[in-house]
Amino acid sequence: MKAFIVLPLFLLCQTAFAKIESEFSGNIEGQLRNATNNSAAKEAPLFQDWDNENFYLVYGNLNGKVEMGESRVEANWFVRYTKSDLYDPKPTVLGERDPYLATQIFTFPTKLVARDIFQLQKKDQHGDHQTESVLNKFYYELDFEENRFMIGRMYVNYGLGEIFNPINPFNQPTALTSISQIAQGNDGMSFTYFASDVHTIQFLLLGDKSIEGYDGEIDKTLWAHGEIQASDKLQLDYVLGQDQNRNKLGGQVSYRFEEAMVFTQVLYQSNNVNKNTQSNNLVDALLGYDQQMTNKWHVRFEGGYQKANRYAATSGFGDRFLPTEYFAALANSYEAHPLLKLSGTVINDIKSGFTYFIAKGTLDLGHDMEAEMFGFTPVAKGDAADNLAQKLVTSDVGLALRAFF
Repeated sequence: MKAFIVLPLFLLCQTAFAKIESEFSGNIEGQLRNATNNSAAKEAPLFQDWDNENFYLVYGNLNGKVEMGESRVEANWFVRYTKSDLYDPKPTVLGERDPYLATQIFTFPTKLVARDIFQLQKKDQHGDHQTESVLNKFYYELDFEENRFMIGRMYVNYGLGEIFNPINPFNQPTALTSISQIAQGNDGMSFTYFASDVHTIQFLLLGDKSIEGYDGEIDKTLWAHGEIQASDKLQLDYVLGQDQNRNKLGGQVSYRFEEAMVFTQVLYQSNNVNKNTQSNNLVDALLGYDQQMTNKWHVRFEGGYQKANRYAATSGFGDRFLPTEYFAALANSYEAHPLLKLSGTVINDIKSGFTYFIAKGTLDLGHDMEAEMFGFTPVAKGDAADNLAQKLVTSDVGLALRAFF
């Protein structure tokens, strides 16, 4: 912990006499959501025995950046406050109960640091409310002519999937949630090598203590992500390494047209390298198409497959928002007025028949403010015998007000 703080400060001293430039930005958003429970969630083995509840959420980011010549320090503080009776179920004869699982949907991603060594966060749930505070970004960066070095807690952003992005396990997509201004941090080091004008390789050495407990061993991530710009239209990405105790290998191919793009991803994950842990190998695949149909209408399709993890928890939401094995999703957005944007997304689990619909209307209020109405609902419940978490998806309507500074 001391090295994590002292090393960036030491490197800062090396550039103390460089020209210093600073920048601060952020956002704050409040949401009111009315949620109706899925009747199937009330049954065994989930026992989510509630009918209709309100859910209140306020969250915000404060981002600061200081640049000194060829180096920079950047940090982001994320705070979230939520309140609902769903956090405080009535006790049974067996004693106190945990919060209802629907709260995990409304606050996805619940894990704000994907690879976590240093914690730097506080989460407190008491009665009907929960407060979270986390420094989800804090890193030092030093740029050279042919490479870049970063150390600390950083965002890792790559991959074209907005609903499903399997080649990047370090920052989960949020296209199917109501919380958009959020990203997951990762603790460790990054070294980027600009091999040529068309080939870049990023090496990551990350750590995570959340798996074994913060008093236990660090689970290491050794990862490489490369980008090759094969032509003006064709880009090839590859990833390989060990992460979360699995060996992983995959890639992405994307081809851009004048007003459209097609892309595909594949990721293979081996059995858990820890021989004492039961596991099965996993395969993820994605096919996507994105097109600007007119100057006001935009369409995106994503279809994919994620091999079921037989040893994962059968309920709740973890690294992925929707527990689907085969899926197809179609998203449309339309500018009805220069100040009003409408969007609708439907996602279908091809195997179970589960279908989920999302609608949003976003109004630009001026002065860096927006108002948004949203609705989420399962329109077909399907056969959820193999995916109990699909029974947890609620029907919601809500209103959000956000401001940027």
